[in-house]
Amino acid sequence: MRSITNFVLGFSIVPFACGSIAFAQVPIPPVPPADSAAKAAALGPPPPGAVTQTVAFASGSRWHLTVNAIHQFGLVITGASFQKSPTSPFIYVLFDGRLGEIFVPYHRSTDQRYEDISIGFDPLVLNQNDYPPPRHLIGDNKICKEVRQYLAWMDACPQCRGAPRGAPTRVRYGQEVVYFSVLDAANYQYIMEWTFRDDGAILVRAGSTGPKFPGHPNLGHIHDFTWRLDIDLNGAGGDSAYLTSHKEDLTPMKSTATDDRDLIDVEGGLVWNDQNFNTLQIQDRTLKNGNNPPRATSYELVPLRSGTARHTEGFTKKDFWVTRYNPAQEFLADNLPDYVRARQSTVNEDLVIWYTGSEHHENNSRAEDNDTVTVLWTGFDLVPNNLFNRTPFYP
Repeated sequence: MRSITNFVLGFSIVPFACGSIAFAQVPIPPVPPADSAAKAAALGPPPPGAVTQTVAFASGSRWHLTVNAIHQFGLVITGASFQKSPTSPFIYVLFDGRLGEIFVPYHRSTDQRYEDISIGFDPLVLNQNDYPPPRHLIGDNKICKEVRQYLAWMDACPQCRGAPRGAPTRVRYGQEVVYFSVLDAANYQYIMEWTFRDDGAILVRAGSTGPKFPGHPNLGHIHDFTWRLDIDLNGAGGDSAYLTSHKEDLTPMKSTATDDRDLIDVEGGLVWNDQNFNTLQIQDRTLKNGNNPPRATSYELVPLRSGTARHTEGFTKKDFWVTRYNPAQEFLADNLPDYVRARQSTVNEDLVIWYTGSEHHENNSRAEDNDTVTVLWTGFDLVPNNLFNRTPFYP
């Protein structure tokens, strides 16, 4: 493992049962770590409209979180904690997750360069008729919520588990709760979607849709979505960030490969490399699973992207940023080069990570998009590592 230093500048519980769960004992309540609770108290009460609830899955796992749809930022997630089983303690994961900017530069130098989060639009008030069951609206009808299934894993090799040939294949469908809100940005509608799965994974996407602006020429442009993620894994302090890389050596007749994980020890920005399959891991100093020996628990940001956008603006020149939590800093991404100028230590600290994914609207794109553009998506997964002791909910 190497260090990376070369940078460029009080809960109300609303149970929501999904499937049938019978707790044989009193459920363990979600208690935020003291340092994260102190951060929340210092920031003051959340904006009006926040909804705090516990979502219980048929597997016995639960998420406890607060969701809100607010002016300027749209959908915001705060205080997300995960419980693996009814007898396990809640693990605090996310203090605050939101978009810190949506940057829209048009291709020509004479065209506009919009910063749609900074402009300050409002979330749409949704109409329940447009979101039939099993969806329903919460948070003053600004957030749509849905519980659905997903294919979690399968085991089609019975002999691998000591069973006779021909034994049934094991397949598990998991459950996930999905929240989305829509930021109404002139002719564009930005869909902000957060999904929380029963195995502890978090899936985050953003999409743009809406009609072409009347009379506006069909000009190419980019939508850069920069997320701000204040991950307080097991509490605010004691977190470190690592950049993972996969590298192929093409010199031998049959290529070989290595996988590295490098500690990020000071604030700064990093470039995502498609050939290196880069991800960003956040690991807590003390949190471990129950294996023998125990292994350190982390959350890994895995990008889902179709390309990489670069512009003259400084905050767009890197794909990952790692900063120390500073309540004096704004939630906006535009000032990221200034946030990291002090190059403070990021080892066993309270960290905020930033990630940018982009959508490309081509010049003279599909004619059918002139009425309204089908949704284009970008995003990432937050995948837990060593959160469970084995494959989640394997029989």
